[in-house]
Amino acid sequence: MTGGEAIIALSAGLGIFAVLTAGLTFAAPGLIRAIRRVQPALRASFVLTLAAAPYVLGAFVALGVVFFPHAVALELTPVHRHDSLSGWAGHGALTGPGISAWTMVLIAVLLLLRIGQASIAAIVETQRLKRTLERVSIRRDNVVRRIASDQPLALAVGVLRPAIYLSDAVADRAGAEGSAIIEAHERAHLARGDLAARFVLEVLCSLFPDTAKVHLRQALVLAQEQACDRAVALHHDPIRIAETLVRMERVHANACALSAQFQDADITLRVRALLEPDFEAPARSIARASASGGVLLFAAFLALEPLHHKIESLFLTLGG
Repeated sequence: MTGGEAIIALSAGLGIFAVLTAGLTFAAPGLIRAIRRVQPALRASFVLTLAAAPYVLGAFVALGVVFFPHAVALELTPVHRHDSLSGWAGHGALTGPGISAWTMVLIAVLLLLRIGQASIAAIVETQRLKRTLERVSIRRDNVVRRIASDQPLALAVGVLRPAIYLSDAVADRAGAEGSAIIEAHERAHLARGDLAARFVLEVLCSLFPDTAKVHLRQALVLAQEQACDRAVALHHDPIRIAETLVRMERVHANACALSAQFQDADITLRVRALLEPDFEAPARSIARASASGGVLLFAAFLALEPLHHKIESLFLTLGG
């Protein structure tokens, strides 16, 4: 693979990523409504897949341009010049196609730096909250820490080694059974790896507009909370879980995006999912998602040829 071919592949991948990101931003509310009847645990995976789709398809197209430059027989340029950018990084290359190639490289580097910055910021914010909670709490067991406070507080915090923080006031507000329900709910978050999933979503959404980020984050949190509610319902009466949710509804605590609080997400939707579940069979959801993913991948494969040569023609034009 020559340097010119690498630049064409990079340009194709970035182009697909930009188009899909814009499409996801516009279509996010409708896509989330379309999967509202998917089982909560499976829906959480679907939300992460939606967030990852621009990255995956962008990488698929970039690699496809390298390995399958002539995927279909569409001759969109009379002459193929795959070496047209062979000297893009050489002496005097900051003109014509050279400066365009350097622009593509700069964009890719800036995007990677933004992803790294978002990852570090999320971890630092989480660790800051965790250190604050640890200073005011005492260890009850390997996972749970108790906080002596008259403010009801129940949340799980952390990515690598998450912990659960429960204040003494939780039992006063929710009662003994309610306190057990809340603790079981937070333990379910840890068992499912929900905090790590939220971290992945935050990193993926670092390149998305705020509109898409908000919709995807809310959808993931709701799916995770409903999944944990269902896990707790295996051992506790769903009515008692719903009562505990309503009782704790007005309790709010300051936390970051990578924490899971018992009162997260829409309480009304969580209660309805507990008392009147109306989710479709997982097999149907998986089949529908697989078909949609297959269509997208096939369309991206068909786009390799025209996209490759359109970008090649553009660089040739810029080069005079």
